[in-house]
Amino acid sequence: MLRARSCGHSPLISSPAPVVPSVSSASASLVLRPAAAPDLVEIRALLVETWHDTYDPLFGYEEVASFTDRLHAVEKLAGELGRASHVFLVAEREDGLAGTVSATLGDDRVLTIGRLYVRPAQQRAGIGRALLEAALAAFPTAQVARLEVERGNAKGRAFYERNGFTWTAKIGHAGAGEALVYERPLPGALPRLARDEDAQDLFGLLALCFAEYPGCYVDPHEDLTDLRHPSRSFGQRGGAFWVAEDARGRVCACIAIDYPAEREGELHRLYVRPDLRRRGLGERLIRLAEDHARERGARNMFFWSDTRFTNAHRLYTRLGYLRADATRALGDVSNSVEYRFEKAL
Repeated sequence: MLRARSCGHSPLISSPAPVVPSVSSASASLVLRPAAAPDLVEIRALLVETWHDTYDPLFGYEEVASFTDRLHAVEKLAGELGRASHVFLVAEREDGLAGTVSATLGDDRVLTIGRLYVRPAQQRAGIGRALLEAALAAFPTAQVARLEVERGNAKGRAFYERNGFTWTAKIGHAGAGEALVYERPLPGALPRLARDEDAQDLFGLLALCFAEYPGCYVDPHEDLTDLRHPSRSFGQRGGAFWVAEDARGRVCACIAIDYPAEREGELHRLYVRPDLRRRGLGERLIRLAEDHARERGARNMFFWSDTRFTNAHRLYTRLGYLRADATRALGDVSNSVEYRFEKAL
């Protein structure tokens, strides 16, 4: 985590068109690709097999057969091919299709996962996770992923909970049990310049990040004075302060930059809420600040980061920042000692 006189800095790019990866790392022989018309008969067979395996114990064979005849007819599946703001993917192995997923992005930036199934014999091999992550990655502006799971589908619920989803509501289906609505926040909020009314959210964000490190404290009176009026704290010095919001409009990440010397930019206040880390949001914010610096003629970047923030240091190293020999002690309430990191632009 980067710092600007306090303990911390932790640990977005719009395009409505899906960006679909072609190969998944779940298996060397597994290929992820968009579904095509010649796949539809095999996709239907995969769905029928998987639905009977999943739902016969809940609803019985005849009712499940009726569902699949109605929902997975080839003609209905064909209607998903080429739809706007929609992905329809398959996972293919040498012996045929192993799984499929579909997802649709709404105007509210909610990505609805409509269908994710893997053949029973090939489950627990990473295929479902690969399909899920490919669908999420296809829409980088999505702010939240949402789906429904039958309450009695314990295996499906466990899968989504392992992959960052939590259930938020219940939906009753007459004659067909009860479904649970699951959601997962995504780092799809486009960054914007901070406003003064963001101050409370920013203090809350820092408190969450600092809580991970014993001895780190949020001190708005001495060390975090720039957060009291974030709209002008860095702008007055020729820099900028950006925040990103989650699907509920709460500030979930931030970064700032100023220019203490000619052609030199200093990063500050990189924080990402713990539940949104490891999804590329921190890297995107750093890239945003670097682009700002280049536009202003900066040739070098640097920042100071607490010696305790070893997880964040791995991100900085991966992005080309090198730790210098210099350290400094702040003498603040958190007894912070910091490393200096540098990078040539």
